[in-house]
Amino acid sequence: TIMLTSKEPIRLWIDTDTSGLFWSGLDCDDDLAVLAALSLHKRQILHLDGISICGGNAPLSHTWQDIHALWEHADGFQITNVQPVKGYGWRSMQVAVGWLRWYNKIRQDGMDSEDASTAIIERSRDKSLDPAHILMLGPPTNLAKAIDSGLLDQAGVSHVYLMGGELTQQTLDLNFRTDRASARTIIESNIPTTIIPIQTCAQTIVTKSYLERLDCPSMAACAILPKMNQQIKLMPRFVNQAVKKRCSLGEDYGPWMPSPNLDKGFIPWDLVALLAITHEEEFLKWKYHGVSIPTCDDHIGEPCNSTMIVSEDLGETFDGRDR
Repeated sequence: TIMLTSKEPIRLWIDTDTSGLFWSGLDCDDDLAVLAALSLHKRQILHLDGISICGGNAPLSHTWQDIHALWEHADGFQITNVQPVKGYGWRSMQVAVGWLRWYNKIRQDGMDSEDASTAIIERSRDKSLDPAHILMLGPPTNLAKAIDSGLLDQAGVSHVYLMGGELTQQTLDLNFRTDRASARTIIESNIPTTIIPIQTCAQTIVTKSYLERLDCPSMAACAILPKMNQQIKLMPRFVNQAVKKRCSLGEDYGPWMPSPNLDKGFIPWDLVALLAITHEEEFLKWKYHGVSIPTCDDHIGEPCNSTMIVSEDLGETFDGRDR
């Protein structure tokens, strides 16, 4: 249950790679985060200014269809008066999963669109609105393209939140690994930036018992119930054990305590990232680190070693402005 707060609604732009309704989607947490954002918009905890779509866990051709199906199912336009805008896909990324690279070779992703980056730029330059928070739930390509254009008014962006990153200098998560250069562009910009790394997200798990409480078919989340059931079966075997090992390396950084139920469900990565913005009081302790993403040699190219560097501990009150 998400409780109402007395704070002013947060103006939020979400960039995401929803794929929970598609066979090719690796997860469904983007869809869950979008549904939660619609609920929080209705409760006036946030004001959803826009939603843009990228490729990532699935090709753009699939994530674009997914958001339209989800938006219609959840009455997204009626709730927010916002329509999704299309952005960049696999043609501008390094597909991070082997079998998806194979799929992309035999059936290349659809054409990229500049619409998402253009919409983000226009939102940043709209002086009639307060600066927006931008939450990047997939590969951060659309925002990086807006920054690289030189047209983004960085004063019109209050804060950027990136769902991604990894604190033990091992291989990055799929979001950053799929477009590591774009993650670097954002981190090196002058916009206050916070990452929600895999060690944070791994502290909570969606298990079968949660799904049994859903009032189906009346709840919007029931549309992705098949994918959630699939995730509960697959993620403990193919993802969670690797995440658990990274959390156990926390003596130099944390430590981080993963959920004791990692072998029973899936990690709701993007839902955690959303709540880190809207309900930061639910997170017992914030800690900030200086991070950097080294460039790759020209002859190797991105994502080269697929890592980022955690360089310093900046304490618990750092605001994300200086690195």
